[in-house]
This record gives sequence, C-alpha cells and structure tokens, in this order.
Amino acid sequence: MLNIMGLGLRGTKSLTLEEADALKESDLVYFEIYTSISPGNTVDSLSSLTGGMIRLADRNLIETDSEIINEAKNKIVTLLVTGDALSATTHNELRMEAQKAGVEVRIFENASIITAFISKTGLFNYKFGNIVSMPFIYENFFPVSVYDRIYINYSNNMHTLLLLDLKDGKTMGIQDALGILKRMEDRQKKGLIEPERTVIAGIGIGSENESIIYGELEKVMEYNPPGSPASIIIPAIINDNEREFLEAFARKIN
Repeated sequence: MLNIMGLGLRGTKSLTLEEADALKESDLVYFEIYTSISPGNTVDSLSSLTGGMIRLADRNLIETDSEIINEAKNKIVTLLVTGDALSATTHNELRMEAQKAGVEVRIFENASIITAFISKTGLFNYKFGNIVSMPFIYENFFPVSVYDRIYINYSNNMHTLLLLDLKDGKTMGIQDALGILKRMEDRQKKGLIEPERTVIAGIGIGSENESIIYGELEKVMEYNPPGSPASIIIPAIINDNEREFLEAFARKIN
C-alpha cells in the first residue's frame, strides 16, 4: 500500500484526523523535501507522531521511485507532501508507476498554495490562466518562455500565479523574481513588466507569519519583503469586487 498524503501548509497542524490515523498505521513514512517547504519544525513533529520512522525524500529518490514502490509492495508506506498530494506532476508519475507495479495507492487531499494564496487575495479563481513557474537563472539558462506565458494570460485578461523555485530550503526572493521579470521585459519588449504594474506577493501563506502585500512593481521591489516560501501574482484587469477584496485582505505598499 502506498499513501500519497498532502500535509497542507501548516506542517503537522494541518493534518486531518484521517491522515493522522493513516500515519500511525504506516510501516514507513517518507517526507518529500524538494517540491515545496513546510514549517521548520515539521520533521521533528512528524518524528514524534510516527515514532521516529521518517525518511527524507529528495528529488532523486522520488523521480527514480523504485525504492518507495518496492517498499510499498510489502509494507504500508506513506509519502508526505507539503501542500496538496498531487499538485506536482512528479507525484502523479509516482502514483502511476506504483499502480503499474500492482501497488494499491490511496490519496489524501489537503490545502495547496495554488488555491490558498489565490483565495486569500480575494481575486476570483476562475480569472486565473495557466500557472507559471519561475526557475533560478544561470549564465546559459534564461527561459524567456516564463515571460511569454504570463503575457498570454494577460492578453486574455487572465491573472497569473507565479510559483518561485526552491534552493537551499528557501524559495527565490520576491525582489529577485521581479528583477528577473524586468530583465525578460528588456528582451521581449512587450510592455508587460512596467514599473507601475500592480503585483501581489504572498509570503508564508498558511503560517503564523503570513504576509500578503500588493502595489506597483517598483515599490514592492524596494520594499523587498523577506521570508519563504513566497509566490507572486501578476494580475490582469482587476474588477471592482476583486479590488475591494484585495484592499481589505492585503496590505498596500506605497
């Protein structure tokens, strides 16, 4: 048996009763550490809950998947995922390979940054286009396709949720991400990433230190909100209801 279990956004505090029971019944628990970030005390809290039988699962372990699947053929194995169980493609790939190997798979849903951040801003979910990921850039790696995908959403009057890449246990900073978008604007020159463009930043969504701010791009960059994990929304046209919600639920940076 393989359980793929969403941990939500608050570490063990957001485990459901059903999930807690499934963890106690598990012979082995893996905690996936590369697609998202949980609160800093999560591993210790999980160890207390499961009697210490926690193995950290990095990208290589998940994507090769044979170790987890082989264990699940004869044991009850749980893979814990920060956020929702199946938001990342790699977890559905693991699910598919387990089914091919004849392993029964159970899915435990939970909250995700994809829904939580969007909803907490007050923007309408149905007005969002394709989600876009912002990777770290390198000397020979500068994917302007990120800009192009945001531009397609904006051209169709759809907001964009921009998920920031992880490195060394933290997400890319808000200032760094917006700086990369400005450099992409310099290359693409479509007038999308302008100094006065409204952007929304979410930091630590679901945590005690949650912060949602918005304002003109240059002012948000100057403010440079600290913290991780972080995400950005590039809104298209914000209607009157959305604006009223945003002003009520987020802090404007002037």
